[in-house]
Amino acid sequence: MAEAKKGVARIPVPPRKQPLAEDSERPETARVEPHPKATDSRGVQMLMSDTAETKRDPLTVPLIGLLLAFLIISLILQMLIAFS
Repeated sequence: MAEAKKGVARIPVPPRKQPLAEDSERPETARVEPHPKATDSRGVQMLMSDTAETKRDPLTVPLIGLLLAFLIISLILQMLIAFS
């Protein structure tokens, strides 16, 4: 007879400790520096939005694919000649 399925395992997480008053007296250990990119107001979405404006030649990708194919074939032929 099959065993009954168990539910999702829940791990109890204790709440975060509140900083004590004596911890705030040591500024050298609790110093927090802002991230240099945190002041940029445009956000991460602006990183990819500029690529839609440029037009790419439609033959670039097929030509690079052909070039890579010929390079691999020539490498295989060179290895066959060298090790035969």
